[in-house]
Amino acid sequence: MGMASAYVIVAEYVTSVSKPNWARMVQCCVPSCNNRNDINKTISYYRFPLDENEKRRWLKLIRRKDFTPNYNSRVCGWHFPHGKAAGPTRFAWNEGKAFPHISQPTKRQKKMLLATVEDEGGAEPGPSHLGTAQKTPSSSSVLVLEIENEMLRKENDKLKKELEKQKQTFSFSQISSHPDIVNYYTGLPDAATVLFLETLLSKFDLQYHFDWNVQKMPLIDQLLLTLMKLRLNCGLVDLSVRFNCCRATVTNIFITISSALYDILYVGMMENKIPSRFKNQTSLPHCFQPFPNCRIVLDCTEVAVSNTENLDTQSHLYSHYKGGTTLKALIGVAPNGFITFASDLYGGSTSDKAITADCGVLQQLEAGDMVMADKGFTIRDILPAGVSLNIPTFLVNGQFTMEEINHNRLIASARVHVERSIQRLKTFHILSYIPYQYKKHANKILKVCVSLTNLQTPILREIA
Repeated sequence: MGMASAYVIVAEYVTSVSKPNWARMVQCCVPSCNNRNDINKTISYYRFPLDENEKRRWLKLIRRKDFTPNYNSRVCGWHFPHGKAAGPTRFAWNEGKAFPHISQPTKRQKKMLLATVEDEGGAEPGPSHLGTAQKTPSSSSVLVLEIENEMLRKENDKLKKELEKQKQTFSFSQISSHPDIVNYYTGLPDAATVLFLETLLSKFDLQYHFDWNVQKMPLIDQLLLTLMKLRLNCGLVDLSVRFNCCRATVTNIFITISSALYDILYVGMMENKIPSRFKNQTSLPHCFQPFPNCRIVLDCTEVAVSNTENLDTQSHLYSHYKGGTTLKALIGVAPNGFITFASDLYGGSTSDKAITADCGVLQQLEAGDMVMADKGFTIRDILPAGVSLNIPTFLVNGQFTMEEINHNRLIASARVHVERSIQRLKTFHILSYIPYQYKKHANKILKVCVSLTNLQTPILREIA
């Protein structure tokens, strides 16, 4: 190449470089933005950053993630209200959006914003979208919007923190997949049984004890709280911490749900419905084969209560057998181990015979029925006509006869399963001691525990 040719090439290059930006047409690559340097000559046009992370951020902001910018790709300055370092933040699709639920800036904040805008020298020209002229919002409105967005973020963070505080530390979903843990907390065999009770409760018109509804806790967890109180007799503080609620809410839930379970399970399915001896014979275990006419096996159980009563009441509640103040109930069990009767609670000093005569169980017996009981139940004289009593033989002559020994052995082998049913009932530890504030609800609590005991797996394998 000659010297003259070289001079020509250099001259052409210098001439092309020295041309202003508007001499070469440049268009903004943001969607819906039609700014070009031949129309809006006062706007700057920025190349994409060389840094790959920053370039990807720009592409995400302008909603063109799949676009590959080259050396000539530009974004017009209208999209940079806070300068190039902040990246493109102003777009046609978010202009003019308002957030009415966020508190507005104070007058002082607005005054400071306007002063800032005046110092900056007023508004910037805007783009022409879709080929039409558009009124460019002022910098003051943009800054107000930025403050509103910041307030929105702060309020959102605050709500998230409050929501975290409201989350329960314990819920049914945490234990539902572990049958052994479900059984430990509820006394029921598995999660399906608990969900069955929830279904029954969901169809029941709950009337809350304190006349205010519990809304923030799901029904399944209200049921879990109640079952834990019955099963483990957890304290109010313990349950209030576990379920993140106050003690009044615990009491409101427990009394409400236990009352509903009483109406559904006991009143609806068990009250005055002792199975006949003929129905018992359809599931008679082997140990009861010598007693085919047995309708029910009777025994009493006692529940400890607080003794914050006057002296007359304390003497009525005092049990010499337990050595303290108790409440006493008559329990009736079918030969297959199913609890079919539970009386109201009486004072601990009340005799077994007096409870049997008063509780209403005798009115459900029919001629031909046989009642089995412990030798302490001397109730033969109060049984309805045609109803027999089978109790262990009393020792009279200093030694049992062989016939008496065999008779007592048969009764003992049959009654042992009934005693196991009552032992299952007592695994609901609230029956070990009923707190004073729940004393007037004690009858319902006992009968709910009876109903829940019947939902457990059968005691006898041959019955299962």
